[in-house]
Amino acid sequence: MYNIGTFSKKNAVYQGTINSVELKTDAVFLPVEKSNEKAPDYRIVTDRGAEIGAAWNRVAKESGNPYLSVTLDTSSLKAPIYCRLMEAGEDFNLVWSRD
Repeated sequence: MYNIGTFSKKNAVYQGTINSVELKTDAVFLPVEKSNEKAPDYRIVTDRGAEIGAAWNRVAKESGNPYLSVTLDTSSLKAPIYCRLMEAGEDFNLVWSRD
């Protein structure tokens, strides 16, 4: 797994930086009211207000730890990036793997 971002959480909002080969930006995970069961729990926007993805609340089967399942997709990416936002001490890491 590769760490492609670091975030902090205040109330229900995550704020930090995404730093991958194809995507480098400050970003905020903003909670949204779900319109249906499959709708995302968060919209992800850049510091300039562009929406670049969405995230869903999940719980790991083995550990029972909560995390966010994240999809990042912009016109600058060749394909969507699927990753997880996971707690790492006082911060949260955005991690990606090829699996």
